[in-house]
Amino acid sequence: MKEFSKDEQSIIKNLGAFNYGSAKMSNILGIDKKEIENEMKLPESNFRKLYEQGRDYADFLIDKKLFDLAKDGDLKALEQFEDRKNERL
Repeated sequence: MKEFSKDEQSIIKNLGAFNYGSAKMSNILGIDKKEIENEMKLPESNFRKLYEQGRDYADFLIDKKLFDLAKDGDLKALEQFEDRKNERL
């Protein structure tokens, strides 16, 4: 797959953050769905790495927000934070 501009890299990271599937990514990026699916199967793929960076960073931001709310006494946020933590175990 081609090298991506900074704008394209940002878009791919956002696609990961939003957990979009290959059909949506294809429509947004104008890249063939099969090509995206093939790239996502390759662990060394730059596309896959960007997508995973976006997904992981979004998870981090959500967890951080919930943690901050929980520290301030929000019991619902604490429960959601603990649920998210336990899902990863």
